[in-house]
Amino acid sequence: QFRVLGPDRPITAVMGEDVVLPCRLSPRLDAENMEVRWFRTRFSLYVHLYHSGQDHYSSQMPEYQERTEL
Repeated sequence: QFRVLGPDRPITAVMGEDVVLPCRLSPRLDAENMEVRWFRTRFSLYVHLYHSGQDHYSSQMPEYQERTEL
């Protein structure tokens, strides 16, 4: 059993600036073989997807293309 923990308040960013979307596993685990998916409202359209040890960009939301990394 583990939990994914994120920020306890909304994250805001200034347009054009970098922002970190923090998350962690509790207890502390290696996420290399897990799927990590950041999404806004629809699970299938994602901000960023990490799966099988690599980032996936094929169905990434267009407004985030070439702007994310894990």
